[in-house]
Amino acid sequence: MIILGITGSVGMGKTEAGKYFIKNNIDVFDCDKEIATFYNKKDTIFEIKKNFPSTIHNNKVDKNALANIVFNDKSKLKLLEELLHKKLQKEQSFWLRKKIREKKNLLVFDVPLLFEKDNIKKYDFVMVLSCNKALQRIRVLKRQGWNEERYEKTLKEQIPDYTKQTLADIIIKSDRGKRYLNQEIIKIIKEVKNKKNRKIHEILKEF
Repeated sequence: MIILGITGSVGMGKTEAGKYFIKNNIDVFDCDKEIATFYNKKDTIFEIKKNFPSTIHNNKVDKNALANIVFNDKSKLKLLEELLHKKLQKEQSFWLRKKIREKKNLLVFDVPLLFEKDNIKKYDFVMVLSCNKALQRIRVLKRQGWNEERYEKTLKEQIPDYTKQTLADIIIKSDRGKRYLNQEIIKIIKEVKNKKNRKIHEILKEF
């Protein structure tokens, strides 16, 4: 089995790349999507209510209010990350084992903070998405709940794009159109599948 990690700074096109992997019949574990589901679960709501009581309204998490708190207080950000990371690790491990039973030979993990927070040994290859700074900014500021301040603070919390590119095995530019992106991903799938597979027990040891 081959494990490919995809990452990149905020607004670099990770989600779009993930869609093209899925389109080409490769299963993708999207960390952001998985975390989004946690906020609707009773155990997460309970934990957030205990630590961030002002962000709960009608037993629902106000994610914008939560973002405002954690991006202005590093200790609160660390607390939230620890809370969510434990749940995420559990779900990643469960998903991986399911795909092993299905005898998949290539899996993709979309991990926004792969270099910053994750264990790089999990992955056989790491692919970094990148684009020009102007497009990156436009993409992010279109998102609900985002503004210049949040954007700049997020960038400061992340390893710079140029550094990520030096750490990557594969680099894809996401500002060259959807057709280019799909063609590059098809090429990467073929190349990666021809590489030597890691043994299952070696993969599970890292997860």
